[in-house]
Amino acid sequence: MSTTEISPAFAARRARIVEAAARLFAAAPYAEVHMDAIAAAASVAKPTLYRYFPHKELLFVEALEQTLTQLRIEIEDIGAEPEPVERRLRRMIALILTRVGRLAPAIQASETASSQSAADSRRVLRQGFRNLRAAIGSIVAEGGRDGDFAPVDPDLAALAILGSVRMAAHARIGAHELSDAVADLFINGLRAAEARSRRAAPALTSGAFA
Repeated sequence: MSTTEISPAFAARRARIVEAAARLFAAAPYAEVHMDAIAAAASVAKPTLYRYFPHKELLFVEALEQTLTQLRIEIEDIGAEPEPVERRLRRMIALILTRVGRLAPAIQASETASSQSAADSRRVLRQGFRNLRAAIGSIVAEGGRDGDFAPVDPDLAALAILGSVRMAAHARIGAHELSDAVADLFINGLRAAEARSRRAAPALTSGAFA
């Protein structure tokens, strides 16, 4: 690797290209995002862009990875705030759905571009959602400890929430309506399970000593 490739200027330019691409992929259908537009948004010449990224599929995977990394940071920040656990979980679901929803058409399109691009996109998505799962699981566990939610398996609950968010992101409904529906589904379910466990406890005790 040459000195130029590892210089701060090289790294900064590469980061600028990825950031510009992430914005464009989130704002327009994948097929409508061209390398010319990415070069212009990143303020680099097109030959320079191709030196960093030989094709659009590779650049999309990088942009997707950056988007999911930034999303994880924001989700963890929400988790650390002093709001009620239900409010934090709702905000997490809304944020994940909005970000993933914007990229859903691009993800679908890129996965048909080439076998390698499809494999890379799936790998990045799996890792990104694995990181998000830990943050959501910690909120569910906190709600269980505090008595706001049922004492369910946090990792399983996080998997279910993320699976629903990922499927909902592909639906042609407004992100606000979807995030409310997904949040209500899981939060009301967690509450109901907790209420059932509270009702069952006295009945079991009285029956045991009858």
